[in-house]
Amino acid sequence: MLANFLKSAINRHLEETKTVIEQLTDDLFEKQASKETRKTAEIILHMIRSYEFYSRGLSKGEWIPAPYSLEKYNTAKKVISLFYEVVKITNKYLENLTDETIMEEVEGFNRIATKGEILLELLEHSIHHRGQLAVYYRLSKKKPAEIKYII
Repeated sequence: MLANFLKSAINRHLEETKTVIEQLTDDLFEKQASKETRKTAEIILHMIRSYEFYSRGLSKGEWIPAPYSLEKYNTAKKVISLFYEVVKITNKYLENLTDETIMEEVEGFNRIATKGEILLELLEHSIHHRGQLAVYYRLSKKKPAEIKYII
């Protein structure tokens, strides 16, 4: 029951995030909030690959970050296509999670955590970057996509 709740929350989150990512255009691709920050497309690529990292790690125990670069994903269309591809991969990995497996502990990070806690971190990490993108879009005079929250 809890595993299905978490998977449903992640699917809802990915659907909401899709509207934010679909706003990426080539003219926003390399925009930065400041010289010290990532480019807009780098933030999105980082988010996308983190979905795969977390879900593959939880499903297969393979905690290896997937590569991404602006050289390979050099247009908004390619980045958005990667998002769709990774969402499918993420959902495939998450199919294997059950109420029993989300209580399993994972070692080797900053602290021991259950797989359920790591799923929550997937959401927290993505929400952080979604907020970051909203700021970047506003700085570029683009209104961020509206996310239909419950309240």
